[in-house]
Amino acid sequence: MKNQNTIIIIAVILVIVAAAGGFFGGMMYQKSQSSALGATGRGNYAARFGQSGQSAANRPVRGQVLSASSTTLTVKMSDGSTKIVVLSSSTSFAQSAKAALTDIKTGDTVNVVGTTNSDGSVTATDIQINPPMPGGFARPAGTGQPAPTQ
Repeated sequence: MKNQNTIIIIAVILVIVAAAGGFFGGMMYQKSQSSALGATGRGNYAARFGQSGQSAANRPVRGQVLSASSTTLTVKMSDGSTKIVVLSSSTSFAQSAKAALTDIKTGDTVNVVGTTNSDGSVTATDIQINPPMPGGFARPAGTGQPAPTQ
């Protein structure tokens, strides 16, 4: 009887030690994954489009295009203000595939990443045309209404 109780106690201790080791290992794995993807876990998209610890000088501009020229965009922000976006030869454009300035139409929504200039304008590095909205919806070009993505 004494020998059987000892075996049960040892088995219980081994189960507790294994569970604690698994929990600790899981915590260390999770910590390594969150450092690899960034604090928010959104990876490269967050870093590229200013949603993961970007400085105020590199905050993204997201809003509706009011006008577009070969050198600038005027973007209406969600708060009603406008932002001038300066385009350069190194500005890249994306729209679920490689895009160009000619793909931007008045009324499109854009997500712009670049450097804030002293006059408040932004020199664009990357522009995403009609970016997906949180919740899996994208705005069709030229409309103000969200439509489900396929």
